[in-house]
Amino acid sequence: MAVAEIKKLDLYLHKSVREDVLGVLQRVGCCEIISRATDAPQDVQSANERLQEIDGKISEIRFLLRFLEPHYVDPVSSLDRSLGEKPIFSMSELSGVAEKTNVEDFSAKMHAYEARLLAVRSEISQIDGKLFLLDRFQDFPYTMDLLSCGTERVCGLSGTLPVNNLQSWKNGIEAKLGKDAEIFVSRFGEKDAEVWVTLLYARERESDAFDVSSKYSLSRVEIPDDLNLNPSEEASVLENRKNALKAEEASIMQTVREEAASWVPVIRSLSDYFASLRKRFEVLNDGMFTEQTVALQVWIPSSSVDALKKRLLPFKSNIEMVLNDPEKEEIPPTLLKNRNWVTPYENLTKLYGVPLYGEIDPTPLLAPFFFIYFGMCLGDAGYAAVMIAGLTYFMRKYKRMPSTVRQFMQLILGVAVSTLIYGALTGSWFGDLVDAYDFLGFFRPIKNMFFVIDPMQQPMVILGISLAFGVAHLAFGLFIAFYDCIRKNDYVAAFGDKGAWITMLTGLLLLSGALAAALPEICYPIGKWMAIVGALVVFWYQGREKSGIVAKFFSGVLGVYGSTSYLGDVLSYSRLLALGLASAAIGVIINMLGKLSSEIPYIGWLIGIIVVFGGHTFGLAVNILGAFVHSLRLQYVEFFSKFYAGGGKIFSPLTYSTQYIDVMEGSGKN
Repeated sequence: MAVAEIKKLDLYLHKSVREDVLGVLQRVGCCEIISRATDAPQDVQSANERLQEIDGKISEIRFLLRFLEPHYVDPVSSLDRSLGEKPIFSMSELSGVAEKTNVEDFSAKMHAYEARLLAVRSEISQIDGKLFLLDRFQDFPYTMDLLSCGTERVCGLSGTLPVNNLQSWKNGIEAKLGKDAEIFVSRFGEKDAEVWVTLLYARERESDAFDVSSKYSLSRVEIPDDLNLNPSEEASVLENRKNALKAEEASIMQTVREEAASWVPVIRSLSDYFASLRKRFEVLNDGMFTEQTVALQVWIPSSSVDALKKRLLPFKSNIEMVLNDPEKEEIPPTLLKNRNWVTPYENLTKLYGVPLYGEIDPTPLLAPFFFIYFGMCLGDAGYAAVMIAGLTYFMRKYKRMPSTVRQFMQLILGVAVSTLIYGALTGSWFGDLVDAYDFLGFFRPIKNMFFVIDPMQQPMVILGISLAFGVAHLAFGLFIAFYDCIRKNDYVAAFGDKGAWITMLTGLLLLSGALAAALPEICYPIGKWMAIVGALVVFWYQGREKSGIVAKFFSGVLGVYGSTSYLGDVLSYSRLLALGLASAAIGVIINMLGKLSSEIPYIGWLIGIIVVFGGHTFGLAVNILGAFVHSLRLQYVEFFSKFYAGGGKIFSPLTYSTQYIDVMEGSGKN
């Protein structure tokens, strides 16, 4: 219904204009390049060399962004940028920036800064380790080289020992080594599990010292041999060195911050420029080459052909274009094309899967039902008012937000209007907030002006409406399937399958209505015969391809029995009532808790405000999610299953690929 007609365009370009023509294709954004193998490598090499050059620049730019962005104070928040607050450039302006910017030299400079920072921080880390070690030797009166190297007659060891083993170890050393040993114990607290100990001993008694220490689980620590002074002197030297390194680190970081402030905006724009440029040269690998020409095939909407030809007029002497219809065996990509009010709902179709080219686009069929169902599921006018106010603010503030974001906001804004209408008709404004608090009495006449029915008091009426929507929705799906079969000239499936089900289910509906006295008596015989005729056709159709009477019979019976699945499908629409009641009930409970909290002496009013505001904020988030998911489920599971399969490929034209900037034709401004 709303799938754009796609043509296949063959483009033959002289190599002298290939980059310019690709630039036009990228600016127009209406051509999807068809990938195909090439056996002519003459000029592919030059394209690949250009790609390698661009990839080299992209690699350096990625390093610069990784290194500099953490030190850049961005005047634009990530949220603002994602919503379209980006500088605007033209590709010619970006090309000028790229020509004036020596990315490689600047990158080499930043690599040097990074390397020096790593070296400085590594040395600081080593110093911190040594200072930690020296802190354990506060009471050690000798130089540290006595522990690392020793002397001709004396050496030492140091390490940690369980506190519980300390006295036993000391006793063991005194008993074994006597005057040939000297013990030093670092200070420790009552809660410490381990203590740091140092032992000096005569070199010839080394084995005895090790035996005792091992017996009492001493974990030895090696002393770095570059520590030669006494602990306090070594600590002073290291602190001075650390301070010097810290000053150097601070100086480098200040320089990096200054470089980031001036360079990050430039590097970001170049990142998007080279990313977009790369997409141009990637498509050359999908073409075919001779020594002087390039041949490209593209998919293009038929509505865009004239505009593209007009844009390519300056190159008419160097290009040739041949327009063709897709071959029968070819499946072009799918481009959805709908009216403005339907376009936001295209994202819902894409979540399920776009239709194959030439198939029915379900978006216009889905849109009105989703609009209604969401409103019934959320069902609160107060929540809707908040949604409308918030979305209107964002859409007015961010004029240049990405189309996908804007379409999603338009979708939510639309269903918020549905929610506002349904909530006003059912009298739900933040649950029963208006009735729960006397100071809101001024709003009650307005509320009552639109009030029609209370789902909490009359749930069966809302249930009946919900099931009626279910019947209508499923019947509509079957009619679409019937139409699609007729469109494809499959009359057997149209009348034997879809038409028969429509006839039988309509008959059963009329029959049930007449028996329940909800419809005139004349509907009884009409419904009976429609049900019988429809059932017989379904019986015949389901078993027609089976061999043997028994197989045909059971296939037919099972086919007719399948009508019970439609009953389950219809009952699924009771969730419209259930979610609406849940939303209202949550609102009532929140208001009740807020009112009870407000009765607490002194601070009750504050607690009540927090409970009501926080509760309704939570309720809004939860109920929006529930309304979205369940409304969508009714479309995908109950509705789409009757006529739609999806499986198409989304039309993906050659266009700009940007993260930090917007690329527009003409002169842009930062």
